[in-house]
Amino acid sequence: MLRSSSGLAIVTLAIAATLVGCNSGSSSSDDGPEAPGQGPDAGPAILEIRSLSGEPGLLSGGDVLIELVLSDSASVGDAQMLLNGEDVSDQFAVRRDGRVLGLLTGMAPGENTLVVRGGNGDARLDMVNHPLSGPIFSGPQLEPWACAQPTRSPVTLSDPQTGRSATTLSRESGLDQPSDDACSAPPQVRYYYQPAGAADQCRFDMDGDNPCFLPYDPETVGDGDIARFTNDRGDTVRSILAVQRGTLNRGMYSLVTFHDPQAPHHPTEPQQGWNGKLVMEYGGSAGGSRFQTPAGSPFINQQALRKGYMLAVTSLTDHGINSNPAIAAETVMMLKELITDTYGEIRYTIGTGGSGGAITQISMAANYPGLLDGLIPSMIYPDALTLSLEIADCGLFSAEYLPRADILWTPSQITAVSGHRELTQCAAWVLSFLPLADPGRTLNCGAGFPEELVYSSSNPQGVRCSFADHNRNLLGQTTGTDGVPRTFHGMDNEGVQYGLGALASGTISTEQFVRLNEEIGHYDLDQERISGPQRYNASTEQVERVYRSGMVTNGRYLARTPIIDVRYDESDLDIHLNWRALSLRERLLQANGQHDNHVIWAYAGNSSPSREAFEAMDAWLAAIEADTSAASLEQKVADNRPVTDQCLVGGADVGLFSDACPVRFGQSPRQVAGGPVSEDVIKCQLKPLDWGSPEYGGADFTPEQQQRLATIFPRGVCDWSRPGVAQQPPAGWLDFSRGPGGEPMELEYFQR
Repeated sequence: MLRSSSGLAIVTLAIAATLVGCNSGSSSSDDGPEAPGQGPDAGPAILEIRSLSGEPGLLSGGDVLIELVLSDSASVGDAQMLLNGEDVSDQFAVRRDGRVLGLLTGMAPGENTLVVRGGNGDARLDMVNHPLSGPIFSGPQLEPWACAQPTRSPVTLSDPQTGRSATTLSRESGLDQPSDDACSAPPQVRYYYQPAGAADQCRFDMDGDNPCFLPYDPETVGDGDIARFTNDRGDTVRSILAVQRGTLNRGMYSLVTFHDPQAPHHPTEPQQGWNGKLVMEYGGSAGGSRFQTPAGSPFINQQALRKGYMLAVTSLTDHGINSNPAIAAETVMMLKELITDTYGEIRYTIGTGGSGGAITQISMAANYPGLLDGLIPSMIYPDALTLSLEIADCGLFSAEYLPRADILWTPSQITAVSGHRELTQCAAWVLSFLPLADPGRTLNCGAGFPEELVYSSSNPQGVRCSFADHNRNLLGQTTGTDGVPRTFHGMDNEGVQYGLGALASGTISTEQFVRLNEEIGHYDLDQERISGPQRYNASTEQVERVYRSGMVTNGRYLARTPIIDVRYDESDLDIHLNWRALSLRERLLQANGQHDNHVIWAYAGNSSPSREAFEAMDAWLAAIEADTSAASLEQKVADNRPVTDQCLVGGADVGLFSDACPVRFGQSPRQVAGGPVSEDVIKCQLKPLDWGSPEYGGADFTPEQQQRLATIFPRGVCDWSRPGVAQQPPAGWLDFSRGPGGEPMELEYFQR
């Protein structure tokens, strides 16, 4: 079994291998009739059949790029290749790199078989072709869903649960009319050229008053009118950019790369302008949408383009549009296959983007290893679900719910309870992102979604628009006594002693501590606040699904991916608190005993080291690509790391954790309550109340206060020294079409 440096599947097939399941490929002996000219001693021996497009059981779009490893490549003409019984031998040839490659097109929907007949018998590769509109493994697609139209137009949405219909305006695609209910439209490619004589360092843009690139028309633009471009491999080509836009998995994508429409091209022999590398930009924020939405187009990364990278962006990897990590990963897998089948093999892929874009990158690398080879996240969060713990806690003990009148809380006491530097940081969470958990908030289904279709007391079976409900395939649903199916939001707080650290330090009094925990309460699954002393007590099944689904990032597989985490000194209203970097690092340490793949680059002022981070990541991945040792991928990542932690002040490194570094690492409400910096415990295990415990810092509770605390915590308080309830490492790639929580897929290239 092999794994390519690009992260795409390379399926290694023994001649007598046995297949298990439909999600992997194999070759095997075939005792069927021999083709003319074929026999045990005729033609080259077949050593391997490799799917370069991706895992054979997870293909889409009808095409697949195949490599045949033969005992004698020059004798490929003596072998015979059959796709579903049809001779496709003419699709294979020895290419300029000496390999035998072929692009198979027109695969049938569902199961397909490639049989290769050679001198040592027959070998076969079983494949499954899925529609380009998806889904493949993310589970049933959300309904209703509004397809984008060529121009913004009225569309009618029908809720299959209630039968209600309503009209809204679509998003504008700029493409042709969708050809089916899955929002499919043919791709569109436009070409732009850089005029000869244009400044070498002109900005790579196609808009504005003085664009660097102009629309290319071969009828009016001659060869001498076009500048030349040289990429980081030293290949020089005509400076022409292709901007491709299309639909994928009911979303939309955009690609930008150097590509000459008049030059010879085949994905088995890619054009030289593209260096084989890919940058994927991940959009920030958080939210969900039931609208097919255009991707940012064209997406321009000047630094990457000057090296010859291809650039890619999709609407479903924009965390403000889609916060379902399985859908995002599925989309990236499908897009990388489309790129491979259209332009050629990908050497390696870098993810970029901040905040919500960092969430998508990290969740993907942790749960779907092989899709991304390097990450450059900024304003990092390990995942969206554990982030919701801080958001909910801020909502619960915001100024509205803190004990009032007879007990005055000072600003320093409030920040001591929150772990934050400023009061405004919790307020920013509450104002901006707490509403995402509300299933009845129409905006959570996308601006313009019909309100009459949304869940409410008068429409209890209506569309639920919360963050959790957008992830229902992963988390599952529980139907209450009222018959309403609800999705667990991940906000268990049974046993959490809010303000524990502030009490132990003497910053708040025992009465403040008791009152805070007495009144704080919890949010139910409809995002209604329930007053204390009740807490949300999640079931073991609910929590187990959270971990199984990968919605809590674990460091187990993440160690395979280099990360350069770019941070800055947080502002008063900032929600991108720097302790999140330490949370990710702690998860890596717990899973692997080291965090050698994680580098933190902090900076003060406006001089972001993002350009330097990109150069460092490119060098890191190139070194891993060139490492032919027998070391594990995790070890290669560690051995070839070119950079270390730093804190830049005025361009000089003063040391990340030094007093001279203005970037500080605070805490969260759960950490003040005694929780770990990893912040990956959804539901804590409990221990009995112990008034003499050192965690109270010697606080003296009166008998009346002890009784009140016993009422708040009837089953005990959090024992943070133990793992969380049902806490478990991820199982790798999961198939959610088989039910919530997911079932592990047996993938040939996935190294367990």
